[in-house]
Amino acid sequence: MHNSSEKTSSSHAVIAATNSVSVLVCFLAAILILALKLHTKFVYRLALYQVLSSLLLATVTALQVIFINYNESRNVYARVCTAVAWFVVYSQWMKLLFTMWVTFHLFCFAVLHKNLKKLEVLY
Repeated sequence: MHNSSEKTSSSHAVIAATNSVSVLVCFLAAILILALKLHTKFVYRLALYQVLSSLLLATVTALQVIFINYNESRNVYARVCTAVAWFVVYSQWMKLLFTMWVTFHLFCFAVLHKNLKKLEVLY
C-alpha cells in the first residue's frame, strides 16, 4: 500500500503536469491569435481574453506544486502560500467573470441582436 505522502506527491505531479500542458497550450493559442492577426476581429479578441485568463489560472495553479513539503517547513512557506492562494482565487474569479461576460455578450448578440462592441473597454 502507498502511504499518504506518496499519494500527495503523485497528485501534485499530476497537477503540475496538467497545468504545465495548459500553460503551453494557452501560450501557443495566444501567439497564434496574435501572429495570424485574428485579434483584429472582435470575436477573436473575446477568445484571446479567455485564453489569457486561462493562462493566468493555469500558471498560478501550477505554482501550488512548490508546497509539496509544506508540513515540514511551515515557517518558510506561510507567506508564499498565502500569496499563491490569493492569486489562485483571484484568477479563478477572473476566469469566471470573463466567462460570464462573454456568455452575456454572445447572448445579447445572438438572441437580442444587439451589438455591444462599444462595451469592450469594460473587458
